[in-house]
Amino acid sequence: MIADVLLLIHFGLAAFVTIGFFIIPIGYSLGWKWIRKRNLRLLHLFLIGVITIETILGLTCPLTFLENMFRDVDYSLSFMSHWVAQVLYWDLPSQVFIFLYSTCLGWVLILWRLCPPIEKIKEVY
Repeated sequence: MIADVLLLIHFGLAAFVTIGFFIIPIGYSLGWKWIRKRNLRLLHLFLIGVITIETILGLTCPLTFLENMFRDVDYSLSFMSHWVAQVLYWDLPSQVFIFLYSTCLGWVLILWRLCPPIEKIKEVY
């Protein structure tokens, strides 16, 4: 059960990072104020930065490590966890991930320049 919860959290973080690549420039061009929130953008930058560094160093993601530890090598997944794992874990060489994550990190840094966050958003009621 704990491993399934960790897998869903992991999937949620991966979805947040991935969706951010697209929603930031779209939301910026549409004038969505929440897209420019600095803390949201810092979290996005931090997560893709950590993912990229882990991959370059050849480290296993802590969430993957914990999930595997709680599964105790008994990879009997629930139906939902099986499909979430299929989407989340790809069996490709590490060089592919280094290139992919480095490219994504570069894109996030470009977005900081093209769609800059702001310090504070004035709330208007």
